[in-house]
Amino acid sequence: MRSTSFFQLIFIALAASIALLFGAPASADSPAANAPRGTAPAPIAPDLSASQLLAQAQIDAAAGHNDAAAEKLHRALALEPKNLAVQKLLGDVEYRLEHYKAAEAAYNAVLASDPGNKDVLNRLGGVYAAEDRFDDAVGAFRRTLPSAEGFANLVQQYTDAGRLGELEGQYQAEEARQPYETSSHYNLAVIYEAGKKYDAAIAQLQIALDRSPRFTYALNELGVVYGKTGRYNDAIEQYKKAIAVDPAFPLAWMNWGVELINLNDYSSADEKITHAISLASDYALAYENLGVVYEFLGQFTQAVESYQRCIGLDPRDRNVYYNLGGLYLRHNLFNLAEAAFIKGLAVQPRNEQLHYALGFTYQRQRKFALAAEQFRVALAENPNDSNARELLAQVEDQIKH
Repeated sequence: MRSTSFFQLIFIALAASIALLFGAPASADSPAANAPRGTAPAPIAPDLSASQLLAQAQIDAAAGHNDAAAEKLHRALALEPKNLAVQKLLGDVEYRLEHYKAAEAAYNAVLASDPGNKDVLNRLGGVYAAEDRFDDAVGAFRRTLPSAEGFANLVQQYTDAGRLGELEGQYQAEEARQPYETSSHYNLAVIYEAGKKYDAAIAQLQIALDRSPRFTYALNELGVVYGKTGRYNDAIEQYKKAIAVDPAFPLAWMNWGVELINLNDYSSADEKITHAISLASDYALAYENLGVVYEFLGQFTQAVESYQRCIGLDPRDRNVYYNLGGLYLRHNLFNLAEAAFIKGLAVQPRNEQLHYALGFTYQRQRKFALAAEQFRVALAENPNDSNARELLAQVEDQIKH
């Protein structure tokens, strides 16, 4: 039956090709990276300097205490209004609190002094995306180029808008104009991967790697494509090559862990993803994938904590609400599952999987009218979803009786 298969489902955040938006973390020797998990926020002592307040805010932010971090950062700015490190972290924290206008203001304060800061432009693009400001988001992401992170977000923005074909045409033309540029082939490969044109993506990546064999992002992207086509061991070999070039490349370590999940080697996956987090303490997607590992290992509390940690770092993560709600649902915690799916829809209102999952949760609670409404929305987003159509027929029949 359909209900049985849902309980078996875990939506793994499989091998994102780039650390997106707010996953660019503190360095391994920073206060944020060394913050103990689960600690309470530090109280604000009197007479602290701006740098001391920033250090405490970094610890609070790394532990998920975003309100406490914001309070310290505002105190620091009162002391040093032009402190760019404080403004940047404040932008991150305000984003995590879903205070998008405040985040935008903080990032723009940095850009006023450092207009070419690609990392901050990438983060500002993420804020615009959260506000559904397509053109502004695209503009900010384009200003980050040729950064791999900004390009991945540009591709995602076009994908979300259903306009990936436009971007593909632009970069096909670029590749034709600059056939000897490694980046032209890499960029086109990322677009092909987003459009599930995996053979074409592989061909472009092989050209890029023929020209630049130590291009870590291309090695990682080739691994991602192999993983999506079921070639898990081949994918791992690409991640190993990337790590040989740069042992501190967290994305490859995490993606290696993802492929180990696919190979049912959960203990080794835990090791690899945990190592990625040691290199990148604020890497939201790594926490989500670690939560998936904990689910498979039957560690309910640790899975919930990892998913919540991901949400604290990036409240607009694409799959974490689905995973968290699914975890609750598999343990018959219907109210918690419902809350997780609704929260996800608050930030992703057109996510058909969340509508489907919420409908399934309502059906399990015998709230048939509410379930039918969610299944109809899921079908409006994806008319080919046979599972949603089947369950809609079931609940409509149950409403009649």
